[in-house]
Amino acid sequence: MERRIYSAFVALIPTHKIILVSGPKNSGKSAFIEGVFSEKNLAFQKIELGEASIRQEINKLSLAELLWLGNQSDHMLLCECEHLVLLQEFLDEVLNGKVNASIMLTSSNPPKIEEELLEALAYQGAHFYLPPPTFYEYTNETSLPIESKGIDQRLIYGNYYSLSTHKIDKEEGLNQTINNIVSANFSASNRINKSEVFLRTIQVLANHIGQPLSYNQIATFIGVDNETIERYISLLCKSHVLYRLPSYSTEKKYELKKTNVFIFLDNGIRNASINNFNDLLMRVDIDALWMNWLIAERIKWNKINNVMAEYFFWRSHTRQQVDFIECNVKGMEGYKFKYNKKKPLKKPPLFQNHYPDIPVHTVNTGTYFSFLTKK
Repeated sequence: MERRIYSAFVALIPTHKIILVSGPKNSGKSAFIEGVFSEKNLAFQKIELGEASIRQEINKLSLAELLWLGNQSDHMLLCECEHLVLLQEFLDEVLNGKVNASIMLTSSNPPKIEEELLEALAYQGAHFYLPPPTFYEYTNETSLPIESKGIDQRLIYGNYYSLSTHKIDKEEGLNQTINNIVSANFSASNRINKSEVFLRTIQVLANHIGQPLSYNQIATFIGVDNETIERYISLLCKSHVLYRLPSYSTEKKYELKKTNVFIFLDNGIRNASINNFNDLLMRVDIDALWMNWLIAERIKWNKINNVMAEYFFWRSHTRQQVDFIECNVKGMEGYKFKYNKKKPLKKPPLFQNHYPDIPVHTVNTGTYFSFLTKK
């Protein structure tokens, strides 16, 4: 499958010393880079820092030894570079011309790179975001009719796997990804000393997708303090597991404030965390799954196309709601989501009264594609 970032990534290889590809666990970052190198017949060495045994040995090396290693091939691929202790020092020397190779980095969690360098990479277009394949990318690989027929599968198993992958393999793979997410964040540096509390946080959020929640409510559900919940959720957002939608409010009457809606990057990850892969006919959360999948796909579409946007939800104390608000350079638009296109949704009168200039659209199974790919 050709990923959306392919052309831009290939174009930078001859001219850039450092390229960073970030994205969630198991989204195919390393495989994508290796595939490009193989296709272009580029010699490279790969260091898999995600493997504990390799990470332990590499982190024993001095900076001089790392520089020597970096000069053993034309290209170096550092997978899960956030685990390299001397990463910043190594990259400084790369930029100073001490390493002949170009350095390709992948990360599932924020790497320990100075903010100035991260900003420079972003400005140069050398920081790419690679999520699991998007619906748009799948349609290019197969066809829109095929992928449209498989939407029910996407709501249950997400986008990590093709529609043809056997259900058992999907479930095992998604469960392993959840385990990897927990283990990757379970460390003293992240101040997580109880992995079961971290997993429970994911499960509570999974059981309340689409529902406004305060940090205090989540902490009460789990039986921990607010500071712990805020830290855990921050880690989940930084490791590309969650998106946080704050409430939209301009202090108008009856508006809900100080709450968030949490969206999972992938429906499969959400369902794996609560061990629910039941078919849609056996579920009561279809509209929540539909909303989560659409919002996640929309945010991923914008990120891989370098569209800067902010996202919100809106609720009133009188139970009126707008599920999703996107704000970009073209303005603001609101959306309500309903899986069944035969059931029309009413636009919330209070929102229209407060914000007459913000249009509100309904997205159902008959109108979703234009929403996902709107530029």
